[in-house]
Amino acid sequence: MAEFYFTTNIDNESTLYIAPLTNKRLAMSGQEIADISGYFLYETCKSQEPNEVRVIAQLLSEEAALRLSRMLNME
Repeated sequence: MAEFYFTTNIDNESTLYIAPLTNKRLAMSGQEIADISGYFLYETCKSQEPNEVRVIAQLLSEEAALRLSRMLNME
């Protein structure tokens, strides 16, 4: 699986990502996710200390990551 990484700014404080979820980002989310394979749609917020990571969805295929990135106009 290729490692795609898409991002877009929501506002001055928040950024939206479609990317693999690293162990560091998972720890920052405070969530327990048994299988971190594939891609995740997640948001970070700079105003939180440490930067908050909010996982929104898990995408199980490259095709899903590419299609969602196009729908959200992400680069």
